[in-house]
Amino acid sequence: MYKIFTASNCGARSCISPKFLKIMKLTVVLWVAALLQVSAATYAQKVNLSVRNTRLEVVLDQLGKQTGYNFLYNSNMLKAGKTVTISAQNQQLNDVLEQCFKDQPFTYIVNGNTVVIKDKDNTVLTNTSSVADPIVVTGTVTDSKGQPLPGVTIRVKGTTVGVVSGTDGRYTIRVEDATAVLVYSFIGFSPKEVVVGSQTQINITLAEQASALEDVVVIGYGAVKKRDLTGAVGQIKAVDLMRGQPINLAQGLQGKLAGVAVNQNDGAPGAGVSIQIRGANSYGTNTQPLYVVDGIPFDAASTPTNEATSGNNQTFNPLALINPSDIESIDILKDASATAIYGSRGANGVVLVTTKKGKAGQTKVVFSTNTAVSMLGKKVPVLDPYNYANYVNEGYTNGVKYNDYTFYQLPYPGQWTYPYANNQYQYDQGVYQPSPEDFLSPGVRTDQYGNSTNVQGSNWMDLITRKALTQDYNLSVSGGSERGFYSVSGNYAKQEGIVKNSDFERYALRANVGQKLGNWLEIGLNTSFGRTSSNFAKTNSFDYGIFRSALVFPTTYAPETDITKIQNPLSWLSANPYLYVMTAKDNLAAISSFSSAYAEVKFTNWLKFRQNLGINYSANNRGTYYNSLTGEGQAPTINGKAGQSDDWYTNIVTESLLTFDKKLGTMHNLNAVLGFTHENANYGSKSMSATNFPDDLTGYYDMGKALTPGKLVSGRGANELMSVLARVNYTLNDKYLFTASFRRDGSSKFATKNKFANFLSGAFAWRASEEKFIKDLGIFSDLKFRASAGRTGNQAIAQYATLPQLAAANYPIGGSLQSGMAESTYNGPANPNLKWETTTQYDLGLDMAFFNNRVAFTIDYYSKKTTDLLQSIKTPLSTGFQQETINHGWVKNEGLEIGGKFLPLVSGALKWTIDANISFNKNTIGGLDHDQFATRLWNAADYVFIQRNGLPIGAIYGYVEDGFYDNEAEVRANPVYANASAAIIKQKIGEVKYLNLDNDPNITDADRTIIGNTNPDFIAGITNSFSYKNFNLSFFIQGVFGNDIFNGNLTDVTLNSIGNIPTFAYAGRWTPETAASATWPKVNNGYTREWLISNRYIQDGSYARLKSLTIGYDFVKPFKGVEMISLFTTGTNLLTITKYNWFDPDVNSFGGDASRRGVDIHAYPSSRTFSLGARVSF
Repeated sequence: MYKIFTASNCGARSCISPKFLKIMKLTVVLWVAALLQVSAATYAQKVNLSVRNTRLEVVLDQLGKQTGYNFLYNSNMLKAGKTVTISAQNQQLNDVLEQCFKDQPFTYIVNGNTVVIKDKDNTVLTNTSSVADPIVVTGTVTDSKGQPLPGVTIRVKGTTVGVVSGTDGRYTIRVEDATAVLVYSFIGFSPKEVVVGSQTQINITLAEQASALEDVVVIGYGAVKKRDLTGAVGQIKAVDLMRGQPINLAQGLQGKLAGVAVNQNDGAPGAGVSIQIRGANSYGTNTQPLYVVDGIPFDAASTPTNEATSGNNQTFNPLALINPSDIESIDILKDASATAIYGSRGANGVVLVTTKKGKAGQTKVVFSTNTAVSMLGKKVPVLDPYNYANYVNEGYTNGVKYNDYTFYQLPYPGQWTYPYANNQYQYDQGVYQPSPEDFLSPGVRTDQYGNSTNVQGSNWMDLITRKALTQDYNLSVSGGSERGFYSVSGNYAKQEGIVKNSDFERYALRANVGQKLGNWLEIGLNTSFGRTSSNFAKTNSFDYGIFRSALVFPTTYAPETDITKIQNPLSWLSANPYLYVMTAKDNLAAISSFSSAYAEVKFTNWLKFRQNLGINYSANNRGTYYNSLTGEGQAPTINGKAGQSDDWYTNIVTESLLTFDKKLGTMHNLNAVLGFTHENANYGSKSMSATNFPDDLTGYYDMGKALTPGKLVSGRGANELMSVLARVNYTLNDKYLFTASFRRDGSSKFATKNKFANFLSGAFAWRASEEKFIKDLGIFSDLKFRASAGRTGNQAIAQYATLPQLAAANYPIGGSLQSGMAESTYNGPANPNLKWETTTQYDLGLDMAFFNNRVAFTIDYYSKKTTDLLQSIKTPLSTGFQQETINHGWVKNEGLEIGGKFLPLVSGALKWTIDANISFNKNTIGGLDHDQFATRLWNAADYVFIQRNGLPIGAIYGYVEDGFYDNEAEVRANPVYANASAAIIKQKIGEVKYLNLDNDPNITDADRTIIGNTNPDFIAGITNSFSYKNFNLSFFIQGVFGNDIFNGNLTDVTLNSIGNIPTFAYAGRWTPETAASATWPKVNNGYTREWLISNRYIQDGSYARLKSLTIGYDFVKPFKGVEMISLFTTGTNLLTITKYNWFDPDVNSFGGDASRRGVDIHAYPSSRTFSLGARVSF
């Protein structure tokens, strides 16, 4: 029977580029062709055969080699057959068989990929050495849960007779006699032997192997068994990745592997993440790992920006284009032995993503659905209207008391009321009106002059957040035979954000097909298409950020009736948060097509050639509009602000790989790879902005409507990477393992003298557990020592940094300025001497297991040093340039990683598995001529992060507070104020004192010191998994310990304006009565307080979190045609133990910028989620 596959073509929007359409057309053609190959070639094998007077047994052997079909027959009885003469060129197998069995005394039947030879009286001619009556054995093979196991090999011990269980686990086999022994084997399960005896039905249950040593681990340009690894590679499988039901794969990695630090930039749906493997190697370039999907490097267009998006640091996560349900496993290469094969892009580690493909057997259909509800996990309480009014009154009172205060404007609906006595108003006794008590009973109030005021008040955080719904649906169809496989899947996900009008939506399709064309050629295609849409809320920003506004905007406003009250006049860049969240538009639409095709030629069983072709295209379009009711677009000064921007990226990869894999004699095994790769990447962007719109009806869809055009910017670039590579793995006597790799990269990003670089590595491992004296101890199930060393590189700099770049400029001619072009002052002078960053890494590893692999550990110590750091430095104005890109300085990382797997319960109905890891890393900067600083956190901020020899990346530099001035005596004790006026002395009482670290009595820059470190002492994770019959339960605890967070949110807590403040700041304010316990200065609206960047903003970011808890139940074969129904419920971010007093300690407002990690600037908080899901297998 032929299987028919169809493909439909869906319409594309007109905005999709012609280049993308061409790529998609090519993809569709390859997809359909590959599918047709799977469906047709499996059932219509082509045969080329020419024999003359040849025994039938020889002919059948040749047919088996050509087609991969199995032939079952009795050798003795087959001798009665006639010789065969046949000449077949490109004929179907069925036609050739008809010719072979013409006029023969027996016939044949075809069952799947097996041809059974039978006598014409229906006796099966089984391939045994005797013609005695055989015994027919049938049965079913299942796992410990009763699930059928397809693909189990059942063989008669000592013979070549064997069968494979079907998709339902059933099998039938003929044995010679009752003494025969059946051997049942399956990857991942312990083999079992059974003597047939008088049994004709044998049902077998196979137990999962306690050891994962036979698991296959993907490495660069190949795969090896875990037991044969010489490098440091971490692996996470699909079942572990999907715990917690993550919408993107990066979330599923957090805390799961030793040495891998995953931080979410914020909690927004589809938001970016930052991944660091074994610490940050640099602070001037990208420190994110290289992602490789099914062997092809993966990248995507950047998040587009324009003038309208200024201040919004939210980023798009390109990994969100990949559906986590499509992933089979993720392997992370950490040491140089594993990463050097990727050369100039391996310094930050490599993440290898392997997607699912079909397996031999009947077609398998799987449908899954997951629905979740998310809510704000933690709130930062601010002053309600009653306490806010008291706070304003206190600020006024203290302003009069300490500063001879001149009143400022009050926030709506307040106004000052002054007592009238002695024929004049007593301005020094003003109070907030309505009174604080009025806000306890909202309603209309009428003052003594007959003016009516509607007293309401708002809880802004409640108004801008919600309980958000997430929907995730997946459908996959997969199957195959010994000759080919196919897997097709689709996904739809819609994730609402806990902030209103923020969300993430994804459509994803993937097809993975492969087909053997004879015994020597295999072809395949893996293609995917993804489309996402994200609606951003403005976070990670001081510039009208939504959470900043919810913090500082007065709670005395009503949310909708006061629609004209857009901006708090005394709170810088603070907008009505409810109007903002309901009217601001910031949408990012992204599309991606990622395809890889291959052809593999098998010359012999030990030599093959593979040609890979990868095509990666992505495009992002962003539209932003702030209408006249938002701070950015408020009337009458701006009247709407709009922006549109586009980024696109395409990369074509070709790889030619020759692989040698052969066992030489009984003691030697050699595996070698030789390859050539070439990548050609192109990218471009454009953006426009405008203001002053006649109305808000069309927003960014009609930019020409604006009366005031803004900037129009466009750009385009390209780069190429050409490489040769080689790796050799040699094993001696299954005990001593050697690995050596080499790669030579040539990059267009560098000038001619430094365009090429070589990257080498070597590794050795000793499997001591194979030594007799270790075996005799009876202690170790596995014991392996590893050592490696090597060099990798980093080329992550802007294209054309080595060349002079032109920009528009004016120059004087004839006494007047003329327009023209000149070398860009911003990008800096050309630097033809730029070269690669180089990372040299050493690793010592130990793998050991005890008690039949029920307790296993992997321990690695590493030391790596990155030299010739690529960074931009500021240049003197006299040079005519603002900055220059150079190689300068080094960074060193040293660390220890420990991973463990424990199986406390492995037999019986109850099973328990524990996976745990812990990682330590120390980071150090060196080789600098003088101190440097990372980019400011915001325009008005000091330079917070210092780069100094001997300090880590992430060292925070600032002042140290020394309590408060409690009285006049303490103020005058400071030499600066010893002779100050009484007015100055009075002002300083209740203000912050800063520690003086030098002999100068004034607080100056010389009094700054190291006040924090955003690097953790260690990170850890532990997963417990339980199963009892059909029930299963797992929970995952993740933690980060010893790191500091720069809480930039607190810089808005000034206590000297009418902006609102958190309740903890008001409770901890200085008063004469609370001086001994105060943690914040006095409230004072009449004093311009000089806040310095100090240890006040440094908080302990350590936390331990119950990241996920899942409970499920499996219904095995509940209905005919249904293999299993799994029901599960999951909770994420259920409990967090931390001293951090803001929303979430897992925060990173500047994303992948290693020089400014661990900063919280009004980030989008993470959510607590509860989900219910089901998975049905047919």
